[in-house]
Amino acid sequence: MKKHLNDQLFELIATSIRKGRLKSGTLLLEGPLADLFGVSRSPVRQALLNLHQAGLVCTFDGRGYLVGAQPGKVLRRKLEASDFKLTDDRAQAPRKTESWKAVYDQIERDLLHQSLFGTYRINELELSRHYGISRTVSSQVLTRLSLMGLVERDERSRWQLGQWDEERLGELYEVRRRLEPYVLVRAAEFIEPERIEVYIERLHQAMALYPDMDSRQFDDLESDLHIETLGCCPNRQMLQILRRTHSLLLSGKHILLDKSYFPDEEPFFREHLSIFENLQAGRPDLAAQSMEEHLVIAERKVKQRMAYFREHNRIAAVPYLERIDA
Repeated sequence: MKKHLNDQLFELIATSIRKGRLKSGTLLLEGPLADLFGVSRSPVRQALLNLHQAGLVCTFDGRGYLVGAQPGKVLRRKLEASDFKLTDDRAQAPRKTESWKAVYDQIERDLLHQSLFGTYRINELELSRHYGISRTVSSQVLTRLSLMGLVERDERSRWQLGQWDEERLGELYEVRRRLEPYVLVRAAEFIEPERIEVYIERLHQAMALYPDMDSRQFDDLESDLHIETLGCCPNRQMLQILRRTHSLLLSGKHILLDKSYFPDEEPFFREHLSIFENLQAGRPDLAAQSMEEHLVIAERKVKQRMAYFREHNRIAAVPYLERIDA
């Protein structure tokens, strides 16, 4: 049976630790590892979490993990393929990232920015030409974005980018307020205590670092709660419905790229921390209550963030979008 990607990564890193190729104190970060292995950050994050649970790596007062069971002197260096014997025929390298992932973030960001200013029809052929990709790849990207609710098919099966306005935001947040607290309660019994500890530690690190952060760290912290934690819920149909609201998380990922949009106070860390601490205390009912309160605050903040961005930016037109008049 083919192993999951995060299991492949776990074995590769664990083997290098046990064989001494990665010395004690070596710093392991999601981003550089994802680039080295040619995969997305999510399976790397899960592999590192599993390594932490196995006692092979540890957290410390900083980003990422250190090799070893206890933190000590931090060894910072660029990791190479040779550290994991990826060039050795005896080692099975993890499956490389699919072609669509190479352009996905750029297309996602461009479409999110354009959606703040109107509704558009997407010319898939022009999109392929603009980014220098095949029609197959562009179709894969748009299909994934449709699962998140950013784009959709119209009545003639043409791709369309809807506008992010107050009404649309309100409807999506209503779905989240109704479902996420309940899904969190269902997920609570399946979440490992060690995972909650890691998420709490990451939030404490973020609060200490803020505002010296980048948008990817915001994206990771949002994912810890709203994707990874809720993903432990056994009701897959509810998770499919919630996936349509994940486009809301893109405002943090793609609008907070510019630090001029960072709020004076951290955006959501303490709210997430309250939820995780209630889960850690065995009180999923209080965690659900904290989740609902968090989503009420989040809706207000996202509306303000998008309005500010819309007022202070002019986004250059892209050739694959045709404006649809209201």
